[in-house]
Formats: sequence, structure tokens, C-alpha cells
Amino acid sequence: MWVMDMINFILIEVLGAIAENERNKIRTRQREGIEAAKKKNVRFGRPSKPLPENWQQMMAEVRCGKKKPVEAMRELGISRSHYYRLYSKK
Repeated sequence: MWVMDMINFILIEVLGAIAENERNKIRTRQREGIEAAKKKNVRFGRPSKPLPENWQQMMAEVRCGKKKPVEAMRELGISRSHYYRLYSKK
């Protein structure tokens, strides 16, 4: 009985080592592919949304105090997170 337990433990260790080795190979190939893509100037992630047409005018009104940011978001038709992301960039 203890011999079978020992064989099972050894088998699990061997299979675990093989799986870890395969995972390391996959990570290495993935890293190589990402580096090759970056050398070709490939952009990763979601594409950027363009600025709304009247963004500059709306920002001027918000900065002057004529409009509140919530009103600007409604009129521009953008979410709160998108508004503040654009606001921090410009």
C-alpha cells in the first residue's frame, strides 16, 4: 500500500515538472512574440476613442464655470470615466 502511495507521489511530481516546463516554454514564446510585435510598432490594447467634436468649447465653458462637468458629460454623450480621462490628458 505504501509503495503505491510513493509511486503516485512520484508520478504527480514528474507530471507537475513536465507541466511547469511546458508553461515556461509557452511564456518564453509569448514574450518573444510580444517583443517582435513591439519592434514592428504594433499597438496593444483597445483603440483610442476620438475627442468629441465640441470638446474644446465644452472644456472652456466648464473651466469658466458656465457649465458643470455633469452637464458637459451629458451633452458630449460620454461616460464619467471617459470624461475625466480626457480631462486629465488635455
